[in-house]
Amino acid sequence: MIRYLVDFALREKFLVLSLGIMLLIWGAISFHRLPVEAYPDVADNYVNVITQWPGRAAEEVERQVTVPIELQMNGLPHLTHLRSVSLFGISSVTMIFDDESDDFENRQRVLERLSLVSLPPNLNPQIGPDYSPVGQIYFYTLQSTDPRYDIMALKTLQDWVVLKQLKSVPDVADVDIFGGITREYQVQVDPNKLIDYGLNIAQVEQALAANNVNAEEALLREASRLSTSGWWV
Repeated sequence: MIRYLVDFALREKFLVLSLGIMLLIWGAISFHRLPVEAYPDVADNYVNVITQWPGRAAEEVERQVTVPIELQMNGLPHLTHLRSVSLFGISSVTMIFDDESDDFENRQRVLERLSLVSLPPNLNPQIGPDYSPVGQIYFYTLQSTDPRYDIMALKTLQDWVVLKQLKSVPDVADVDIFGGITREYQVQVDPNKLIDYGLNIAQVEQALAANNVNAEEALLREASRLSTSGWWV
């Protein structure tokens, strides 16, 4: 058998050489496309649907949110398992797909099915970020060399500058924030002043809601000012 193969290779030099070149090119392309990670991703392909319904008991969430979503998600292509958890004020439904499926297509199909689910008013189910349980990159802390910038200022910088920059990096699914103090503004209403100006609480709330629309621009300006000072990751 070996002698026959050797004789064939010597007779058909051009064919064997062409086959070898094709295998070499195929191997080079496969090598460049091979996903190599420090921690290989062995997790299943899955999509998580989270729905918040504050103040509702777990039984009510299960009956009016979780079950309708499950019924709509049944029959999705490549779906292998359907799991759900209903807690106080929140519903979590997880669809697990086989390895032959594509994460992007799975998420698109789930979004299409979500638009068909009949839920109570003012409920907006959302799918979780496209990440794997073994896809965590690293932890970092935000510190300042200037003592004038406290934890609240660093939290503002993190929310409005660092977070946006990290999420703009390709293949970064999400960034979780821990710690810090979020800036908060409180309004203390004087009833006597309301009477003097002829206003009521509803008008004050409406004015505050309209004013908060422009709050993001002010926070961005503050974060931009902080980013020019001494801070580092």
